[in-house]
Amino acid sequence: MTRRGRLLLRRIRRLLALSSAERRLLVRGFVKLWAVDLGLRAWGFRRFIERAQRAAVPAGRPIGAEDLRRAREYARCLEVASRHHPVRARCLHQSLALHRWLLEDGLPSGLRIGVRKESGELNAHAWVELGGNVVGDQPAVVAAFTPIASVDNDEQPVWAYTNNSPARQAVRTSAGAIEWR
Repeated sequence: MTRRGRLLLRRIRRLLALSSAERRLLVRGFVKLWAVDLGLRAWGFRRFIERAQRAAVPAGRPIGAEDLRRAREYARCLEVASRHHPVRARCLHQSLALHRWLLEDGLPSGLRIGVRKESGELNAHAWVELGGNVVGDQPAVVAAFTPIASVDNDEQPVWAYTNNSPARQAVRTSAGAIEWR
């Protein structure tokens, strides 16, 4: 058997070793990544967020330990699904899928987008927070990024300046894009 065949057989065995509930969650995560990719292509980021926010729940809902456990399980399923997905599902796809999934389940999550400058390059990262807790990411990783956008519950995206320098600020354009000035 070829190396590729052995790898495929190992993946199938791991999939079959999962419980039926875990397999269903993995399939849901796989489908949600497709939906995010198609939604972004069809509507763009701004309209996709507006559509996702229709499922928003009131911000005052208390978050319990079970809610956090479920959110982390969803994030893990999305991370696993993204490794085997034909869509190149990076942090933005995974965070949008998780944010939407949590909203659909009645959990008031927040989507964050941040930037950092490293070796002269501007890097961006997206993550999800639930009740002030980072979900599906390491808090230390997220701490390295300066948030420039957040989407909480039923709000539209809120764009923030990344620094006080008038020569280098992120601004939201009328088309909803971010420009650096």
